[in-house]
Amino acid sequence: MEPTTFEAMYAAYSDDVFRYIRYLTGNEDTAAEITAETFFRAWTGRGRIRLNTAKSYLLSIARNLARDGFRESRRWKSPPAELAAPEGASDSRLDLERTLAALAELSQDYRDPLLLTAAGGLTYDEAAAVLRIPVATLKVRIYRARLKLATLLGREEIVKHEHSR
Repeated sequence: MEPTTFEAMYAAYSDDVFRYIRYLTGNEDTAAEITAETFFRAWTGRGRIRLNTAKSYLLSIARNLARDGFRESRRWKSPPAELAAPEGASDSRLDLERTLAALAELSQDYRDPLLLTAAGGLTYDEAAAVLRIPVATLKVRIYRARLKLATLLGREEIVKHEHSR
């Protein structure tokens, strides 16, 4: 079912937009603001929203809004609160903090494709369209992002094992 009203579009895609921006910025308040602004701009824009590409279009707007604000800070502020591990799960919390810190170390060229597909839920074709790059380039960037994350997290043996298959 394709969303045809603002309410239906918001219900269908707001969680994906919020989640993607939260991971991109590391800040819930910023993610909420950018999500709201994304839907406002999409709905009040001049052109009609094509239903078959609505999610990609919304994530593209959100990405551009986040980039504009991201240039000012250049660093994530803190991990999202709901991602914090429960009390007593210190190993999980430590792993999460290390992973978020490693993700923050990736260049935007690698972080964006990874987050659009993992957190944004886009297919490779959709993410490539949002980033305006060929699908092959997107795949290479995702692969390199995973390699870099594994290296930063001290898990190179996992990547080497996966690559040797």
